[in-house]
Amino acid sequence: MLYELGQTAGLGPAFGDSDADARVLLQVTSVGTTAEQASLQADKARQAFLARVPGSGQYLNPITVTGATVIGRELDREEGVSVVSSTYAYVQRFVLTVSTPNS
Repeated sequence: MLYELGQTAGLGPAFGDSDADARVLLQVTSVGTTAEQASLQADKARQAFLARVPGSGQYLNPITVTGATVIGRELDREEGVSVVSSTYAYVQRFVLTVSTPNS
């Protein structure tokens, strides 16, 4: 499950200016019937967000944010596996640093 947790502006000029930056917070909750299933899904989410093309430094999977250019990605928080009523969940929070496109 993917949740948008909002964005934080204020990195540089006001958002909307040609050089403005912001942080977009995303949470991925991977679920499974075992801890191993939830962990494997979390590995896939981490790979989808952070994997790079070998030798190029480019990200393997493009991420599009409407009205902005993604200029950075990072894993902000990883809470690991928890269990509630026999359902295992692995929570990760990712940050996308975005900049408004130059006009």
